[in-house]
Amino acid sequence: MRVLGVNGWPGASHDGAACLVVDGEVIALAEEERFTRNKHAYGEAPLNAAAHCLAEGGFTLDDIDVVAHGWDLPKLFGDRGLDWFADDAAALEHLLPKALFPRSRDPRLTFVNHHIAHAASAYHLSGRDRGAILVLDGQGEDVSTTLAVGIDGEMKTLRSHTPGWSLGYFYAAVCEYAGLGADAAGKMMGLASYGTPQDLTFGGALDFTDEDFTVGVVPPDLRSTGSTDEETATIRHWLRHLEKALSDAPNRSVRRFDPRVGRYTKVTDRDPFEYRDIAATAQAALERAVMALVRGLLRESGETTLLVAGGVGFNATLNGKLMRMPEVQDLFVQPLAGDQGVSLGAAVWCAAQEGDRIRPMEGSVAWGPQWDADAIRRVLEASGTAYTEPADIAAATADVLAAGGVAGWFQGRAEGGPRALGHRSMVAVPNPEGTRDRVNVRIKDREAWRPFAPSMQEEAAEALIGTTTPLPYMIVTTPVTEAGAAVMPAVVHSDRTTRPQTVSAEVDPLYHRLIGEVGGHTGTPVVLNTSFNGRDEPVVCSPRDALATFHRLPMDALAIGPFLVRRPDSAVGEARA
Repeated sequence: MRVLGVNGWPGASHDGAACLVVDGEVIALAEEERFTRNKHAYGEAPLNAAAHCLAEGGFTLDDIDVVAHGWDLPKLFGDRGLDWFADDAAALEHLLPKALFPRSRDPRLTFVNHHIAHAASAYHLSGRDRGAILVLDGQGEDVSTTLAVGIDGEMKTLRSHTPGWSLGYFYAAVCEYAGLGADAAGKMMGLASYGTPQDLTFGGALDFTDEDFTVGVVPPDLRSTGSTDEETATIRHWLRHLEKALSDAPNRSVRRFDPRVGRYTKVTDRDPFEYRDIAATAQAALERAVMALVRGLLRESGETTLLVAGGVGFNATLNGKLMRMPEVQDLFVQPLAGDQGVSLGAAVWCAAQEGDRIRPMEGSVAWGPQWDADAIRRVLEASGTAYTEPADIAAATADVLAAGGVAGWFQGRAEGGPRALGHRSMVAVPNPEGTRDRVNVRIKDREAWRPFAPSMQEEAAEALIGTTTPLPYMIVTTPVTEAGAAVMPAVVHSDRTTRPQTVSAEVDPLYHRLIGEVGGHTGTPVVLNTSFNGRDEPVVCSPRDALATFHRLPMDALAIGPFLVRRPDSAVGEARA
C-alpha cells in the first residue's frame, strides 16, 4: 500500500510535513519549513514536502492509494461551527491542487485523529509489540493528553485530559511570562537548569496526586469560539494567574526596529535569564505531573514499556527523568514528537489498518532530500566559491576541528525534526568550555546560556555518560561521568547532564568516522553537535542553503559532500588535502 502522510493546512497550521510510506516502510519524509525557509511553516500546506516525497518514490498522486492527514479536520471544523468542504475532492484540491499535483484520479483522503496519529508514530515505529503510550502536546481536536496502550498492532485509548488542562499550554504560558515567547519551550528547558524550583503549584494552580494532576485556574471544559483551538484562551488564563501568584512581574516585550539587522526584532524589559527560577519551577512542575501520569498509565495498562509522542516529548530533560523511573523498563520517545511527526503517524496508522507490517525506526530520521557530488559541485562553481576535494572528507574536517575550528557538516539525506543528527550539523571539539560561548554568541547569535549536545561513537558512551543503551536521537538527557565532564565541558550543562547522540557505524558510517577521526586527535571520539542554521531560521536543507548560511555565519569551514570550503580569513590551520 502507498500512503502519503501529511500535516499542514493552508492558513491554519504549523510544522507542515509530508512522508511517503510504501508497504509499511518509510521511503521519504520532509518538513515544509526546510523548503520555504519559514520556521515552523505557519499556515503553509506541505506542497514542497509532498512533492519531494513523491519524487523520491518515483510516483505521482495517481500512484498513491491514500493521502492521510494527521488531523481530523472535518470533525474539528464541524464541532466548532466552521465551514468545511462539500466533499473530499474539494478538500484534496485545496490541500494539493491539481495545478501543482497533476492527476487523473484522486487518491482516498483520510483524516486521522491527531492524538491517534501521534500515538501511532510512537507505537508502530518503535519496534515494540506492546507498550503504554503517552501523548502530550498543546492539544489535538479536543484533548491535550492521551493515555493509551498498544498490544499486537492495536491501540486502545484509556483516558485523556481536555485542552484547558494542557501541560503544553501551561509550559508555553510560563515561556511567555519569562519573555522567551510562547513557542520557546526548548529555550526554557535549557534555562531551567540554572534556577532553583520554588512553589510547584504556582500558587495553587496545579495539584498533584501519585497518578495524575489537576489544573485549578483553567476550566476543564474551556471552549473557544471562532477558533480551531484553545491555545490563546488557555494561555490568557495562565498569564492572569501568574501575575497574581509570582513576585516577579511578567517580562514584557515589544517589537523595535533594529538598524543592526535591518528589521524589527523583539526586545524584552529584562534579561530572560533573570527568570531562571520560574523556568526551573515550571520544569519541575511539568516533570512531577508527567511522572504521575506515567505511574498511573503503567499501573492501569500493566506495561513496563513507555512510548512517548506529542510536542512535550521534545523536553529531553523530562525524558531523562522518565527513563530513570524504576517503573519504566524500556523507553522510546518518537524523535519527530511534534506535529511534523503526525504526517508519519497518520501514514503508518493507515498502512497498519490495511494490514501492512510497519518497519520500525532504526536509529535515523534522514529521509529528506539529498544531492550527489556533481550537483553540489555545480552549486559551488556557480556561486564562485573556492573549494578543495580532499581524499578523505572526514579526516580533513577532523583536522579543522582539532585545530579549534567550527565546521558545517552537510552530508547525505536531510533529517526531519529539530535535532541535527550528523547530516545537517555544525560541529566542533567540545573542549575547552569556551567553545560553547563562541558557537552560541559569535556564530549562532543566541543566548550564552543555551546548551549544546554531543555526538559520540556508541563505543565511547559508557565512559562518557555511563550507559551502553543506544540513544541515537538526541532526545533524552543523561548524567555525565567524571571522565565525560573532563573531556567535553562545552556540552555539559549546569546540572551535570547532557543530551547525547550515540552514533553507530552501521547506521551512519561517515559521521561515525568523522567522530573517530576527531578522537584520533583528541583521544575521545566525541564532537559538539548543533543544528546547521542561524538564529530564528530552519535547519539548512539544500547546498544553496548551506553555502548561504556558511558565508553569513563566522564558521571556519564547510564540509559539503566530498568538498571542503574554508573561510579565507580563518585562523585555523590548513587541513590535509
